[in-house]
Amino acid sequence: MSETALPSGKATLGFPTLVSHPAFGRGKILAYDKDAYVILFKEGIKRVAWSFEGLTVEQLQGDPETDKIKQALREVAGDYGWIDADLEIGKRWVGGTMKLVPGKQDTQSKEIPLEMLFKKIIGIRDKLRVLEQKINVHPQLSLEDKLELQGYITRCYGSLTTFNVLFAAKESQFQGQSE
Repeated sequence: MSETALPSGKATLGFPTLVSHPAFGRGKILAYDKDAYVILFKEGIKRVAWSFEGLTVEQLQGDPETDKIKQALREVAGDYGWIDADLEIGKRWVGGTMKLVPGKQDTQSKEIPLEMLFKKIIGIRDKLRVLEQKINVHPQLSLEDKLELQGYITRCYGSLTTFNVLFAAKESQFQGQSE
C-alpha cells in the first residue's frame, strides 16, 4: 500500500478515498466542507483542512469535482424534502463490506460495499412504495384485489426487515406484518 503526500489549497481527493492521518489513523473521506474534508475515522467523523500536509492517501477513489456537484445536489434535494434524510446507513457500517463466500470450493468469493447494498435496498423500498400507490389508485382493481396485493407488499417489507440493522434511524426501518 503506497502512500502519497497531498497538495494543499483545494480539495484534490474524491470520496470514498482512504487516507491516513498522523493522529487519527486510517479514515475514509465522506464529503467536503467549505475548506476541509469530512472524514470518518474509528473514533468518529472529523474535519481535516484541505491544506493539512500530514494527510496521506492510501487508496485513491472518486473525483473531487464530480463529488462536489453530487454533494451539492444531495444537500439541495434534502433541503426541499426530496430525499428522506433519515435513510442513512448506520455509522458502524460505513466503509464495511458484505462478503459472499460460495459453498463450491473452486469458486471465487465476492465482496460488496455495504453502502452499495444499502442503496439497492432503499431502491427496492422506493419501488414498493410506488407500487403501493399505484395499487391504491388503480381504477379497475376491486377493493378485495387491492387488499390482497397490499398484503403481498406488506410481506415484502417483512422480508426486508433482515436489513434493518443497517439503518441509522429506527424510524426508517422496514415494518412487516405484525401478528
